[in-house]
Amino acid sequence: MKEDLRSLIFTSLGHFTNDGNFLLFPTLIAYYKLIPGVSVPLLGAMAIVYNLISGFLGSPIGRLADRIDHDGFLIFTGIFIEATSVMLFGVSFIVSHNIIDYTILIAAVLLGIGQAFYHPIGASILSFTYGKKRSPTAMGYNGSFGSIGRAVIPFILVYSIDFFGKVNGLYIIGVYTFASAFIILAGLSFFRRSKYKIDEGKVTKITREKPKLGDYKKFLIALTLIVFIRSIFMMGTVTFVPDYLDDVLNSKILMGDVVSISFLSAVAGQPYFGSMVRKRGGRFTVALTTILSTIFFGIFLIVHTFALLTVVYLLYVFAAFSGFPVLLGYVAQVIPSEFSTESNALIWSFGNIVGGSVGIAIVTLLLFLKVTLFISFVYMLIFAIISVILLPLLPKNKKESDKLKNAS
Repeated sequence: MKEDLRSLIFTSLGHFTNDGNFLLFPTLIAYYKLIPGVSVPLLGAMAIVYNLISGFLGSPIGRLADRIDHDGFLIFTGIFIEATSVMLFGVSFIVSHNIIDYTILIAAVLLGIGQAFYHPIGASILSFTYGKKRSPTAMGYNGSFGSIGRAVIPFILVYSIDFFGKVNGLYIIGVYTFASAFIILAGLSFFRRSKYKIDEGKVTKITREKPKLGDYKKFLIALTLIVFIRSIFMMGTVTFVPDYLDDVLNSKILMGDVVSISFLSAVAGQPYFGSMVRKRGGRFTVALTTILSTIFFGIFLIVHTFALLTVVYLLYVFAAFSGFPVLLGYVAQVIPSEFSTESNALIWSFGNIVGGSVGIAIVTLLLFLKVTLFISFVYMLIFAIISVILLPLLPKNKKESDKLKNAS
């Protein structure tokens, strides 16, 4: 099997498993809140904490990955920690009430640590094996498996709990996650980034040239700032959209239908926009997806029927939840491979995840202050508009343009 295809297959398994666990804790909150003595606000605080841990750990893990050249082992480590977290969540349902909060907290912290590994490292592997020309498209297909994981794993978890009970249902997911970690470790054992050098759209043997990350400081600061502000909007809204839809439609079934149908659109959106990064460039695609998601969410707030809400939110998700191939594909086009994982971590872990945590915290505070969900979403839309206004900060990088021309 060719190395590029092998890297795509096993990083896609990693993306499926990692993103499937992304919604694990929010799903479990619905079960925890029924346990006497478990505080819902405390659960919300834990959700913010595990996102912050994931966000702040991304950059040091990225620097480590760029130094030690054992990317497959690092992805294995992250997935293995997530599996341990899942098993501990299962244990939390059988421990005494005196220690249940501590058990949930430890599991949530482990989940945050585990979630810090995949995205920057998976993107780096694909940027090495596919090169600057083809990696955004590969990331698009890879990202679609992450979207499938977000849709499928919570569904499997809920039905496993229904059939086998909370403890055994979580153990089933945990065993699968452990198995996935070991399969990924074996599947990516071939990969050593020292064999590759990405140069002008081609994968070549490594040379002695040593570019400096500081040469790309303006690009990284601008993109991180835009992603951070956009993620305040995205995560601040997506976390509470089910509640908003329930209020508007007055039906949990219809609410679930809108959310499920809409998020399936990201399965198609990721390869579509990943291909666009390759053809039109990262700067253009980041701008387009940012503008479209802002427009569609604005429309979403003024429609009220099931059909219109479904169509408009589907279009929003299609454009907004394409970050893996768009953002990290853009980084792969601009940043030298020596700094790929550290740069990916800055954009994804700090910009995307930490920014998202801030968004969740802001909306939580607004709701605590008795601000309605609709008005809270309007405030979040302001952050989306600011991210659009900041788009001209992205430098028109001549090197990137030349690379894209050579790649076409």
